[in-house]
Amino acid sequence: MSKGNLKKPENLYNLALPLAVASGLFVLLTGGLLAFNEVRGKVSMLVNSKQVVRLHDELRGKPKDEELKLRIRQLDLELRREMFYRLQLSHNTGRALLGGLAVFLVSAHFVRSSRRRFPDPQAWGARKAGVEKHATALARYSVGGVFALVAATAVAVSTQPVNLPIPVPSAPDMPAPNGAHRPDSQAAHPLPVSAFPSAEEMGRQWPSFRGPNGSGVAANATVPAEWDAKSGTNILWKTEVPLPGLSSPVVWGNAVFVTGADETQSSVFRFDADTGALVWSATIKLPGGARPPKPEVGEETSLAAPTPVTDGRRVYALFPTGEIAAFDFSGKQVWARNIGPLDNQYGYASSLAIYQDRLLVQIDRGQPEDGQSRMLALNTQTGQPLWEAKRDVAGSWSSPVVCDFQGKPQLITSANPFVIAYNPVDGKELWRNKCLESDVAPSPVLADNRVVAVAPNSSIVCLSLCVAGISRADIAWKADEGVPDATSPVSDGKRVYLITSSGTLTCFDLQTGKVIWSHDLDDTFYASPVIAGKALILVSRKGNSWVLETGDAYKELGKGQLGEECCASPVPLGKRLFVRGKSNLFCIEAK
Repeated sequence: MSKGNLKKPENLYNLALPLAVASGLFVLLTGGLLAFNEVRGKVSMLVNSKQVVRLHDELRGKPKDEELKLRIRQLDLELRREMFYRLQLSHNTGRALLGGLAVFLVSAHFVRSSRRRFPDPQAWGARKAGVEKHATALARYSVGGVFALVAATAVAVSTQPVNLPIPVPSAPDMPAPNGAHRPDSQAAHPLPVSAFPSAEEMGRQWPSFRGPNGSGVAANATVPAEWDAKSGTNILWKTEVPLPGLSSPVVWGNAVFVTGADETQSSVFRFDADTGALVWSATIKLPGGARPPKPEVGEETSLAAPTPVTDGRRVYALFPTGEIAAFDFSGKQVWARNIGPLDNQYGYASSLAIYQDRLLVQIDRGQPEDGQSRMLALNTQTGQPLWEAKRDVAGSWSSPVVCDFQGKPQLITSANPFVIAYNPVDGKELWRNKCLESDVAPSPVLADNRVVAVAPNSSIVCLSLCVAGISRADIAWKADEGVPDATSPVSDGKRVYLITSSGTLTCFDLQTGKVIWSHDLDDTFYASPVIAGKALILVSRKGNSWVLETGDAYKELGKGQLGEECCASPVPLGKRLFVRGKSNLFCIEAK
C-alpha cells in the first residue's frame, strides 16, 4: 500500500473525530434545553392557570367589574402567547436536535471505519512533519468550526421570534369587496377580543382625536367653569412639550400622549396624568434608519398635526413625513413603517382612527380623478396592511370617524365631493353621498342616527342614515350660515354646535336644521368644540376659553385663560380638562 493511500483514512479520522465529539455535545445541550423548556413551561402554565381560576372566582362576586374583566382577558392572552412561544421553541429545538443527532451518527460511523482500517505507521516509516502539521491544523479548524456552528444554532433556536398566530374560529375566505384590496388573509381572521379593548373600555377613555366615536363628547365629565394659567387657578399642572406640534392629546388611564416633530425627528411623548411629569419620549426609527424627506407644510399644519390613537395596549402615531409607528406603554417601539408620500396642499393633518385590531388611515391627496386617495387599514400588532380602498376624492384634512349604527360599525369619512362610509373590518363601502365641495378639513360626527358633515365656507349637511339598513344616507337638511372652514361640529343629541374660524358660534336643531341661536365670540378658532356633561367648551387660538351651558339659549358658565396660543382640541375626561398649547400641556381640574 502506498503512503498516499494511507493518508486518506488518517485525514478522514482527524476530521470525523472532533465532528463526532462536537455534535455529541450539541445533542446533549439541545436535549437538555428541550427538557428544561418542557418543565419550565408546565410550571409556568400551572401557576398562571391558578391565577386565572382565582380571578374568575373573584369575578363571580363582582360580575360588573370591567377592570377585572380586562385583567382576565390580558392574562388569558399572555397565557396563549406563552404557550405558542414554547411550542415554537420546542419545534425549533427538536429540529436542531435531529440535525445534530444525524451529524453525530454519520461522523461516529466514519471514526469507527477509519480507525478500523488505519494501519500501523511503523509499516511505512515515520510521518513527515508537513503531514502531521496539516492534520493538526485540520483537526483544530474542524473543532472550532463545529463549536461555532453549535453556538450559532443554540442562539438562533433560543431567540427566534414567534410568528405563530393566536388561533381564532376560522371564517370562510371571502373575495375582496368592491373597491378594497386585501393584501393578506388576516383581514378575514381578526384577533380574539382579548387582543383589543371592548367598546365599553374605549368609551371610558379618550383614545383618539375628539374621543370615543370621534364625537367630541364626554357625557359623564365634569370640568371646572373657570381657570387661569397665570394665577394658577384650577391649573393642576403645566408641562412643556419637548417638540412642537398641533396634535391633540389622547388619554388612557394615567397616560397622556401627544406627538411632536422638527426637521430631524418625529416623536411621541407620554406624560403622567396626575403630576404632568414626562414619563418617556420615543423617536420613530424606521427599518434601515433613513428618515423620509421633510414635506412642505404650512404654518397652520406643522410636522406633527395628526393626533395619535391608543387602544390601551399601544399608542400609534402618524406624521406628515409618512412615518407611522406603534409604541408600547413603556415607550418601546413595536413596529414602524413608511406609508408615504402623504404630501398635499397645506400639509397632511388627518388623525388616526382605530377599530379592534385595525389601525385606520385616511390618505386624501390631489384631485378625485388622480387616483392618489385611499383608505388604509393596518394590523395594530404588526403594522402590516389588512385592506386598502381607493377613494375618488380630492385632498382633504378631515379625520375618519368610527361609530356604531344598529349594532354594526361604520367608518365615516369626508372629502370633496363625497361623504363615504366603509366597513372597518374589510374595507367594503357601505354608502356614499355626493354633497361636499371645497377643501374639507372638518371631520364628520354621528348623532342620533344622523351624520353631520361640513363643506367649508359653503354648507352644513345632515345625512339621515337609512333605518332599514346601512346601504344609503339621504340628506335630511342643509344650512348655509355659520359654516366653519376648519373646526368640526359637536352635538348633544338634540342640537348641533359649530364655531367658525372668525368666532361665530351657531346652534342648530339636529332634526330640522333650524338655527336656534347664534353668538359672536370676537376671537379666532382652530380647535374644535367639545362637550363635557352639559358644558360646551371652546378654546380660541389666543388661548381664551368659554364654558357654556348646552341648551336652547346662549348661557355662559365661565371663562378660562391659557396664556399661550392653542390650535389643538381640548380633552375632557372625568373631572379634568387636558389642553395642549403652543408650548405646554395643561391639566385643568377644580381645586
